[in-house]
Formats: sequence, C-alpha cells, structure tokens
Amino acid sequence: MLFDTVIIGAGPAGCTAALKLAETGFKIALVDKFLLPNHKVCGDALSGTVVNVLKQLPGDCYNEFLRLPGIQETNGIRFIAPNKKILDVPYNPIKNDDTPPAGFLCRRIDFDGFLLKKIRNYNNIKVFEQTKITGLEKAIDSIKISADHAEFRAPVIIGADGTDSIVSQYLYSPDEAGQKHICLGVRAYYNGVKELHPDHFLELHFLKELLPEYLWIFPMKDGIANVGLAMMSDKVRKRKIVLGKMMEDILFNANGFDDRFRSASRIGKIEAHGLPFGFGRTGISGNRVLLAGDAASLVNPFTGEGIGNAMVSGMIAAEIIMDAFQKQDFSAEFLAIYDDRIRERIGNDLRISKRIRNLVKYPWLFNFVVDKALRSKELRTLLTEMYSSTKAKSVLVNPLFYLRLLFS
Repeated sequence: MLFDTVIIGAGPAGCTAALKLAETGFKIALVDKFLLPNHKVCGDALSGTVVNVLKQLPGDCYNEFLRLPGIQETNGIRFIAPNKKILDVPYNPIKNDDTPPAGFLCRRIDFDGFLLKKIRNYNNIKVFEQTKITGLEKAIDSIKISADHAEFRAPVIIGADGTDSIVSQYLYSPDEAGQKHICLGVRAYYNGVKELHPDHFLELHFLKELLPEYLWIFPMKDGIANVGLAMMSDKVRKRKIVLGKMMEDILFNANGFDDRFRSASRIGKIEAHGLPFGFGRTGISGNRVLLAGDAASLVNPFTGEGIGNAMVSGMIAAEIIMDAFQKQDFSAEFLAIYDDRIRERIGNDLRISKRIRNLVKYPWLFNFVVDKALRSKELRTLLTEMYSSTKAKSVLVNPLFYLRLLFS
C-alpha cells in the first residue's frame, strides 16, 4: 500500500503528527502494534505544553478535550524535600475563577483515545491497529515497511514507536541504537489515600534513597491517586532492586507515608515502564525518516514529563514533512532541519533540566533551597516560573545563584 506518509506509533507524538497533517489531504497511514487506544503505564500528567499543542490542532481539539469526563485540573506542584519540609509551587500564584487551567491529569488510555477519535474523523488517514512492523528497507523513491500482515510504502515516515523503536533501530547503527539513558518507573492506582492536596497539586517526594529521582503521588479524578517512583536502569541493575516492592515498602512501612496509606487499597497491579531521558541525543532524522517522542529520547530528565515534548516533536515533524513535499526533497540533508527545530524548541530546556537533575542528587542542597524558598517570596516565584520558562531554569543552574542564596 502506497501512502504519502506512514506514521509508526499511535501515541501522543504520532497522533499529533497525524492531526497536524490531516488537513493537507495527504494520504496517511497511522500504524500501531496494539489494539487502540492502548493502555500505557504513565504518570498521567498533562503539562501546559500539552495544552498549548492542543490549541494548535484542528477540530477544536482543546475545547473538546476540556469536556472529557475523566480529566482533573491540577494547579501546582508540592515538593517534599529529603528533610520532609514541604514547598508548594502553584502554576499560577494569582489564579482566579477566570484563569484557565495550566495542567491536567488524565489516564493515558482516555487521552490517547481522545486523539485517536479525532483522527478517525479524517478520511485521508487510515489507522492500522494490531499491526506489528517487522522491518524497514530502502527503496529507490520510498521506504518499504514490512508488517506481520501488510506492507506499506511512503516517501517519508515518522517513527513515533516508543522506547524500543524499530524505526530508530533502522536509522541508527546497533551501538547508536543502544545509547539511550533509560529511567525505569513503576506505577499503580490507589483508592483511599489521605491528605491529597485540596487544589490537586502534584506531589513529588525527593527521598534520599531515590535522588535524583522521586516518588510521586498525583490526585486523579474521583479520589484516585496515581502513585509511582522511578530510578535509572543502571542503578536498578547494580543494586538488584525490585522497584514495585521498594515502592510499597516505602508507602506502607516507612517515611511517614504509612498513615496516609494505612486505609488505602491498590486498584490493579503495579506496572513498569521505561523513560528514555533526553540527554542531548543527536541525529533524530535521516534519509526519509524522522523520529518523534520517546523514539527520539525527549523525556525531560528532571521532571520525567514526556507527553508535552512528544506532542511538540510530532507537530514539528509534520511541519517539516509539509515543507519536504513542497520542495520534493526527502533527503537526510533537508530533513536535518527537523533536528535544528527540535534543538531550538526544547533542546536548551532538556540540557538545563539535566543540570538541575545533577544538582538534585545532593540532599543537603535540595534541603537548603527549599528552606530558603519557604522564607523568600522571590525564590518561590522563580521556582514557579521554572515550569514555564527556560530562562528561570538557567538561573537555578548558575553557581552564583547558590552563593547569593548562601549569603542572603
């Protein structure tokens, strides 16, 4: 089957690219190995970046999203330092009844299902679910994509097929394909967790045994909490840690969580997933190929948030493809513009977030900043801006900032 574009992977990156291309009239195949929408292990947090992308997609996406029954508005982040002191950082300190939400919580199966439903409204997009890609091969004027019960051809493709992307394996050498910084996460849903934030702040618990990663408690709709923790895969292997057991040991036996979880009950099982951190990986395009989302390793290395960057990459990939068709140029040289735009849009944020992550691994420094922020409105404002401003983040990685804090 011949298409103008084949998008492999129907998560947020792939669906965003498809929706951005929908009104071009291009013949598009959206291919995924799972029955859609697929259940995905995730923290379920949708940042302001997600909101901004939804506003740019066709079909009144944002306003329709607001009517989804399963979404929960979230208004900030609660940091719990290693010394147990609590710092609340609102997304919008002067929020009133007319202020639009800056973020949401929504189960991934519901969010992905929403995007997929929008896609099915377009006759020029054909969705192939439960279709596993088995190989990719260069052809004279296209890429041939073999699947278990189908074959596709297209002059350009988007690999949005996640951490174990078959498209990235096609694009990279075996050594390059393995050069990913994987953070392992486990997550479960709980009923009956006490003392959830009344304004639905996301809780990030920076425990000494987890730094620079954290344990999270996110207050979902109807009193359900999304709870999880993460740790770099090399640390898990080296210490022979069973993350699911570690999480429930923390929640029910230690660290002050036992009172909050004594009457809580787990809904379903603890599930694991891998997060490919964006540590500045280069070369996310090639001849007739673009990588997006987790396939391009774009997860924020400090917050662990990946949906926003995935959707941004899907949108940029679609824009580059429109330019490529206009110029009839699908070469690696032309598509390298995609790498440049990704670097311009989120590259600096990923680099600075990596540096913040390296600072967070020191418990004394984290405690020091939280102690100061509790007494300084100016510092609390800076931390609030950190989630929407790369400039604010750059202040936090400047050594002079900590010297000023020390002597203030």
